[in-house]
Amino acid sequence: MKGFVISIDSMIALIIAFAMLVSITGYFSNSKFDLLNEPKLAFVSQDVLTVLEKNNKLAEAVKENQNKEIGKCLNKTSNNLCFELNIFDYDDDSSALSTATKKGCKKGNSILSTKRSFFSEEKFYWAELKSWYKVET
Repeated sequence: MKGFVISIDSMIALIIAFAMLVSITGYFSNSKFDLLNEPKLAFVSQDVLTVLEKNNKLAEAVKENQNKEIGKCLNKTSNNLCFELNIFDYDDDSSALSTATKKGCKKGNSILSTKRSFFSEEKFYWAELKSWYKVET
């Protein structure tokens, strides 16, 4: 009889532990971790700006006054990320010289801004990349 009680006790403990595991997993699968995603988005944004600069896409956009190549690069990024790139003259940042936005993206609630300066045609410029996670409609 003593063994039977211990078996029932251990079965109840296993059921309770399994129920707790299922409820915890369900809670975390529905939660969004914006605090964890923001640093990831910042790293990706810095990488995008670095790639655009190293491939001379930023300098070409200033030189040729067009943003088609930058738009193509932004469209090749991950589907859940959205970007808007603005290029400014370092001395006069009142209006953007060039602007490119990834296709199919609507402005999100939490927008991260990353900036990078670059040199082209004997002048300094800076690029501002606004990044956010794609909003599903």
